[in-house]
Formats: sequence, C-alpha cells, structure tokens
Amino acid sequence: MPSITSPSGHFPTLCSCTKLVDGQALYDVKFYPYPTTDDEPIFAVTGSSHLFICRPKLDADPPFEVLRWFQLESGEHSFNSLAWARDPVSGEPLICVAGEKPKQIQIFNVESGKHVRSLVGHGAAINDLAISPISSSLLASASADYTIRLWNLDPAYKDQPCVAIFAGEGHRQHVLTAQFHPNGKWIVTAGLDTAIAVWAVPSIDALAQHRAHRDGSHPAPLTVYYPHFHSTEVHANYIDTAVFYGDLILSRSAKGQSEDLARTTTKVKIVPNEILLWKIDGFDSDDDPPTGPPIPTPSVWTRSSFPHDPRSRGFQRLMTFDLPNTSRFYLRFGLLHEPGVRPILAMGNEESRFLFWDLQKLEEGYDPNEESGANLKAPGVKAPRQRKKGKAAEARQQVNEGNLGRLGELRRGEIVGGGAGSDVGYGRTPDPSLTTPTTSASNVPPERKFDLGDSFMPLKPHHSVLASTTLSPKKHFAMAQIAWSPDGGRWMVGVGDYGMMCVFYRSVEREAGRE
Repeated sequence: MPSITSPSGHFPTLCSCTKLVDGQALYDVKFYPYPTTDDEPIFAVTGSSHLFICRPKLDADPPFEVLRWFQLESGEHSFNSLAWARDPVSGEPLICVAGEKPKQIQIFNVESGKHVRSLVGHGAAINDLAISPISSSLLASASADYTIRLWNLDPAYKDQPCVAIFAGEGHRQHVLTAQFHPNGKWIVTAGLDTAIAVWAVPSIDALAQHRAHRDGSHPAPLTVYYPHFHSTEVHANYIDTAVFYGDLILSRSAKGQSEDLARTTTKVKIVPNEILLWKIDGFDSDDDPPTGPPIPTPSVWTRSSFPHDPRSRGFQRLMTFDLPNTSRFYLRFGLLHEPGVRPILAMGNEESRFLFWDLQKLEEGYDPNEESGANLKAPGVKAPRQRKKGKAAEARQQVNEGNLGRLGELRRGEIVGGGAGSDVGYGRTPDPSLTTPTTSASNVPPERKFDLGDSFMPLKPHHSVLASTTLSPKKHFAMAQIAWSPDGGRWMVGVGDYGMMCVFYRSVEREAGRE
C-alpha cells in the first residue's frame, strides 16, 4: 500500500485497484450520507446482480472490507443505480437499488440483510436513484419510460408509495439522471433527448394529500407536467450526469463510440464530450417556484420561468472541462462539495485515468506565491500556454474572469453553508479560508494560471492519476461512477468496467465537534 501523501495537499492518492467481481461491470457507488455510530464511512456498490456493502480501512491490504454481499439471481436482476435511505421507524440503514431488470426498486435492510419491499410503477428500466437531502424517506427515480417518480418510504404511504410523477412536457426519451438541490426544493434531470430540466419538488403538504385515505381509497400520485426550466441547447449529446453546485449546475454529455464513428464516416463534425458548469438566469433556489411554468412553444429550444432577458436563452455557460477519452455515455463524475471543504471535481476516462479539478482554485485564480504550473505537471497533462491577446480579447477576458471570480457568490456560499433543515451528512465547522471574496473586473489579477476567458475553451485537469492494474495496457477500463465520503472527502471510490473498484485516500484535518 503506498504512503498516503496527497499531491498538492488537496487531491487523493490511489490506494488500490481491485477486481471486486469477475466478468461483470459495476455501475454505481455511494457512501452512506448519514452519521454512523463509530463515525466511520460505509459505501455500497452495485452492478448486474451484485450488491456490496463495504467499509474503507486505511491500514489494510486491500484498503476496504466487504461487510455484506447480497447475492441475487443473475437472470432476474440487472442493477445500475443505488441510493441510501433510512427506515422511518427504526432509523436502520436501507439500500435502494434498481436497473434494467426488474423494472422495480428493490429495498434491503443492511443490518438484517433482508429484502424489505419493492416499489412498483415504472414501465421501463430505471437509470438513476436519488434520496432527498431534507428527508431520508423521499426517493426520486429516473426511468427509460421518460418519467421521474417521487416515492415516500414512510409507513403512512405504504399502500401508495408513489406520491408524484414528473412527466408530460418534460423528457421525450430515456431519463438518465435525477438529482436534488441541496435544499430539497428542486430536482435537475437529463437524458437521451439531450434535454436538461429543473423541476420544483411539491411541498410536503401537497404530497400528503396523495397518501391513502381513511376510507381505504388511494388517490392518484400528483402529476407535475411542466418543468420550470427545459433546454436542449445546453448540450448536443446525451446527458448522463447533472448535479447542482450550489445554484449553478454541472452536467456531462457524451455519445457512444459506434455513433461517433458512424458520424465520422459521413464527415459530420463530432460534438466533443464535455462537462459544463453553467447557470440558469434568474434562478434562486431559496425563492418560491414561479407561479406559472413555461409552456412549450414551436421552434423554442429553451424555456424558462425564471426572470431573464427575453432576448437571451435564459442560461449562461461558465466553464468547459476537458475530457479526453470519454466517448461513452453513462460515465459519471464525482463532485466533492461539503461545507468547510475545498470543492473537487473528479472524472474517470476510458484509459484507466482519473482526472481532478480543484474548483476552489478556479475561483481563487492565479496565486503569485505558487510555483508556476506546479499543479499541472501530472502525467499526460500539459499546462495551458499563455497567449498574447489583443485589446478586445483582453477586455472580454477581464469581464469574463470578473464573472467567474464570483462563482462563490453565484453558488450562494454553499462552500461554507449547507441546505437548511438537512438531515444528511456530517456537520463541519466552516473554514474561513475557503470563503471566496467577491471580485470585480477591476481587481482581477492581470494573469491567471487557468485561462477562463473563453467558456468554450476546455480546462485541463489540475491533477491526474493512472490506475495501474494487471489488465493489459491495451485493455483499459472506464469508471462508471465516482463517490466521495461525507467526512470531508477522506475517501474516494470509483467503480466501472470488468468489476474494477479503485479506492483513494487523502489526509483531511477533521474538526472536533459535529452538528
């Protein structure tokens, strides 16, 4: 096991790369988001017919132990997504899993190892699961039936657990991702139709009207027909990941290799695979949803009910992240974004390499006390070349950099504050050094280590790691999902092709108290 020394003090070190199962891909990994009795993180991994519950161990080889292995019938189960929940009565940890088969959400009690229940309703494969940050009983699911469903695991909803369906004027093809805003009031979704949408989550009172009545009748789930934001202009390819970064959005798009090759032979320009950081004009997550969602109009590719200039598209592209060798879709990035912790974006490509971006460094910009290019000397990653710009380009860059220097403000201080009322995650004392001061164009340094003037220029990773394995150099693997532990990101786990699991660790100073 290598010595644990984080490069540049922020990025994790690869501890092990292990084939957890043989011959089957792993698709999802998530850490238990709630406090544990011994304060140690637990994570779950799923893929095909396998479901593992694991604990990372720093002084072990390999640096993890399997606590429970749910061995299911391979012909009847094909899982690709999971989410943690808690039993509303006992508080015991529950693991929710779903996928192509069966077209149901299966829920297991982790402590007893028993199957608890199945949630039936989707008419096709389920592609993503997410638990609400304000209630460990509210579960969202994204499906190939073009809908997103909201489920309540509370016993009061036992006879009718589906409380809301987001459908109608939303997605026209498979929905690949659904994630809550940290305050639980919004859901961002995206899919194969290249559309990305933001929906208002109905209030608890509105959802309560759709539980079983005393007379035994079961009202239909609440149907949400219109998202408050919908666009097919943000990305040109399939969107397999979308998460809130405060009030900004990080989303990734890609298209399969075979389709890229077919498009090449017909001499059609291939749209690059990318992760974008962007914002919806006028969106404030703390505001009540606008009274009227936007109605679809012919030849309008973006519709938004949030205040914006009617001459604009209603959103702004802020950054593009460089993603070499990531042509496949359904490869998901991992975002570390907790109070008091430097935000880090991590992505695995198809050549066994992990790419990292220090998002706080992008907000801080150029540090004259740092050695030039020190963070960019990872294998295979070249530092961007400084170019001499004309006066018009310099003025444009100065304005853009002034805007990007206010990312902390745009994210509404989420680095040092969590969602109100959240019962998820570990409480941490905010680190004053991580606050981002508001910067104006007049005080932006004349040079930056990272060229942020052009939102379409891909930003090279600040650090990368090649996962060395016994696989042939010509037989690399891709990471389907990356997860960070909720204790400040001490651990990072990635899972993917050939049953591979990579475990990373980094030293993090932990505060004495917890909320």
